[in-house]
Order: sequence, then C-alpha cells, then structure tokens
Amino acid sequence: MKLPAPIRRSLAVRLALVYGLTSVVVVAALGLGIYFLTARYLNTQAEDELSALADFYAAYTAVTAAGEADLATVAPQIAGFFAPQAGYDVRLFNARTGTLLAATHDMGPLPSGAALAVLRYRRPTLFLSGSQDLPDRRYAARPVAAADGTVQAVVEVSRDASDAQAFLGALRLVLIGACAAALAVALAASLLLARRVTRPVHEAEAATRAIAAGDFSRRVAATSEDEIGRLTASVNQMAADLARLEATRREFIAKVSHDLRTPLTAIKGLIVNLQDSAPAETQASLATMDEQTDRLIRLVDDLLTASRLQRGELRLKRATVDLSAVARSAAAVVSRKAEQSGVTLALDLPANIALRPVSGDADRLQQVMVNLLDNAVKVTPPGSAVRLTLASEADEVMVTVNDGGPGLSPEVKARAFEAYFRGPGGGAGLGLTIAREIVAAHGGRIWLENRPEGGAQAGFALPLAGQR
Repeated sequence: MKLPAPIRRSLAVRLALVYGLTSVVVVAALGLGIYFLTARYLNTQAEDELSALADFYAAYTAVTAAGEADLATVAPQIAGFFAPQAGYDVRLFNARTGTLLAATHDMGPLPSGAALAVLRYRRPTLFLSGSQDLPDRRYAARPVAAADGTVQAVVEVSRDASDAQAFLGALRLVLIGACAAALAVALAASLLLARRVTRPVHEAEAATRAIAAGDFSRRVAATSEDEIGRLTASVNQMAADLARLEATRREFIAKVSHDLRTPLTAIKGLIVNLQDSAPAETQASLATMDEQTDRLIRLVDDLLTASRLQRGELRLKRATVDLSAVARSAAAVVSRKAEQSGVTLALDLPANIALRPVSGDADRLQQVMVNLLDNAVKVTPPGSAVRLTLASEADEVMVTVNDGGPGLSPEVKARAFEAYFRGPGGGAGLGLTIAREIVAAHGGRIWLENRPEGGAQAGFALPLAGQR
C-alpha cells in the first residue's frame, strides 16, 4: 500500500505515526492481555467453586440416601440445605428416569448441558428431553452413587454469572478508554518528539537550499552533539568553504578582467589605426579582428560588471529616464547585427510613454535592452521579426521583446538567469544575470517565458518615477 504524498514527504509525520502506532499496539496488547487473563481467572475460579460444591453435594447425597426411596424423601432437604444462602442453585435428577426430584429454585424440569452429559452417560430413559442452559449461568454436575455402586441420581449446581459478565463489560470499557487516552497521549508525545528530532533536519535542508542558491552566509544552529549535530556542523563547514571559494573566484575574475581590459583597449586602438592606413585587401581581416576585439571587450566588461554586482559595488547614476529614447538607442546598437542576420527590428513605442518617465540609470537600462534584443536576434530565423514594445500599466512601465524563435526549453526557462549558464545561443552566460541584477537595483522585475502563438518573450517592468 502506497502512503499519501504528504506522509511520504514529511519525516516528522512518519516518525510520529511509527511512535504512535507502536505505542497503541503495545497498550492494546497489554489491555487485551489484562482482559483475557481476568476473564480466564474469573471463569476458572467459578468452575472450581461449582465443581467443589457439586462434589460435596454428590457425596452428601450418597451418604444420606441409601436407595431410590430415600432419595425422593431427602432430595428437597438437600436442595434447600444452604445453597440459597450462598447464592447457588441445586437440582437433583433421578438417574434412571431423568425426572427432576428437587430444586432450590424453579428453573424448569429440563437439566443443564452438564447434567445431561452425566445422564446420557448412564443411559436414561427415552422420556428424557433435551437440555436447557439458562443465559448468564454456569453449571457443574456430578453423579450420585448408591451403595451397590450404581448411579442413582445426578446433582446439578449452578450460579448466576451476570455479575462477572458485568464486571468484564466494565473492564472492557475501562480498557477501551485507557487505550483511547493512551493513543491521544502517544500521538501527541510522538509528534512532539518527532518534531524535536526533525527540526534540525528541516533547518539543515533550508540552509542547503539557501547555500545552493548562493547564500553562503547561511548557517545552521548546532543543538546537539549526536549524528544530527555532526550533520549541521558539516553543513556549516561546507558553507564556509564555499564562501571562501566563491570569494576567491570573484576576486580572481575581477583581477583578470581588469588586467585584460587594458591590453584589449590598446589592441582595439591599433586595429583602428591600421584600418585607416591598410590596403584594401587587408580590410576584411582587420574588420574581423576589430569585431572579435569588441566581443572580447564586451565579455570582459560583463565579467567586471557581474563581479561588481556580486560585491555590491555597482552604483547607479539615477536620473529621470525616457524609456522611448533608451529603446531607440538600444535598437540602433543591435540593428547592424539584425541586418546581417536577416531579422527585422520593429519598435512599438506609444507616444504617451514619454509622459510616464522612470527614475534610473539610462546607460544600464540600455544595457538590459541591448542584451534582450541581442538574445532575440540570435534565436530568430532570417525573414522573421523581433519586436520591442513599451507599455504602461498602473504605476509601472513594461518593456517586452518578442522573438520569432522556437521558444524556450524547460531547462533554459528554469536556468536562464543563472550566472554562467549557456543556452543554445552560446555566450558567457552573464547577460541575463546582469540584466536581472540591474532591473532589481531599479526596483523592478524581469521575466522570460514562452508565448502561446510561438516564440519567447523577455521583458522587465520598472516603477514610475516617484513610486517605490
């Protein structure tokens, strides 16, 4: 049998169920043991008492009644001797005819099953009917031997057992109530114990998730020195080691990027000078060199920007920004690449957008738009269009870029904003990460999703100037 998903996913619930059910099974077993042992003791005691009295009456009757004639005379005296005062009922039956000779109380003429067993054993007459046991009574029967050794009578001793049954009924109710109370206490105690045991595990799980997301400052409080305590210590040590490695990596990237930018800038200048004076047959090669140098410079700039963002050193030059003008500038930057790829750039810039300015850094916002447009051009096939649209809703302005590509795979959609994740279009995997951080620094939000009609949409929204 498969457990429900909430139970399978919760260690505390499973531990509580195991502890609680184990406690219930133990309490139920103890309760059943007590009940059956008590019932057995009462039954055994009642049977022993009845057997002893039946032996006594049989022996007394055998002494006082020498023959069948004497038996009919003394039987009423024997039945009423002391049985009524002790709460017992005595009946005597003629062994030859099976007829009732005397009884302490009127319980009918038919013998009990115990007496009938003795009578049948002695082959009574055909006039003997079946037995009749009254409910809630216990019976014992003994044969009465005559002087010549033959059985002349049967003594039946019985007693009302309703008191014992009432006691056992009350005991059942008490045990059921005790089991219910034990169940509630066991479940509550086991749940508290399970939560206490699993709380450090949940904290360690949350910490590892935060560490996996990049929060290397997260730590787990050590609450014990057992296996769980050692687990939390290992998680904390892992976080500290990852923090040191991440700091070393960022410092290395920042230094290398800074050291690379200077020679790349010099190379760029030399290429530009060579293009001015080089013969026509080398211009194509110099143009390729110039393009690749620009690409390296952009990569180094991205590494420097990402490093500054991660260290919190990037500062925005805030001012009132007209997003329409920024969008036109971004489209101009990407227009050459789009033309070479056979992709049309379309701008949808409503006139009222200029009346709803935002507060931000125009250069950084242009960097975000260029990145989104560049990614869209990469995945759009020739002959299709990339559309950049500005729209205003409520207290924010939205910028969307729709491409004509095949759309996003689940992996790309889930990991597109991760640093150094390279999608199908290649690249260093920093563009969308930097865009996300820049938009977040402006108090906005960014997204990447598939469109129902095909292709993907990348966009971001910024609050209007004066809005938080």
